[in-house]
Amino acid sequence: MGQMAEAIIAPARMGILLAERLVSGVSPQIFARKPSIGGTVVNANHAAFNFGHLALYPSRWLAAVGMDGTSVAAPAGFDDLFAAGKECRDDAEGTIYPPMQEVMNAFYTSHRGALELLRGVDDAKFSLPNPREQSRDRLPTVGAAMIFYTSAHIMMHLGQVSTWRRCFGLGPVM
Repeated sequence: MGQMAEAIIAPARMGILLAERLVSGVSPQIFARKPSIGGTVVNANHAAFNFGHLALYPSRWLAAVGMDGTSVAAPAGFDDLFAAGKECRDDAEGTIYPPMQEVMNAFYTSHRGALELLRGVDDAKFSLPNPREQSRDRLPTVGAAMIFYTSAHIMMHLGQVSTWRRCFGLGPVM
């Protein structure tokens, strides 16, 4: 394994461990619910939305280094529900979002699978220009983008899940 791949994979695995802790104690009944405090709905992204959204990215990581990400792609329909810019909706009836187990399986399969495939990536691939023009000014190389999406991006959304948990009276996980 190249040094860049190793530097990317180690902290990304920590994100997966935190995700496992954050869903402990979460019931399927609240997984896609927005919390309410004093009868007022809190406009926060719920766990279903955050984990479904994060499941979209690992196949993109692989594409950025020239690999086929099909084996770790999120299930059909996830883009329509969880892409950046989509509205997170309260799913009181359980009819909008996939069940908790399906969303979490997509998250774990995509992240663990992509990290395993990244092991073999040569360091030179991470020095290539970021293929996404809209973020190239902020994340100029594939490596910079990969570090952001495997660390900062996941931790940002896991922070949302942590706050969401607290709104439901669930305790800390760290």
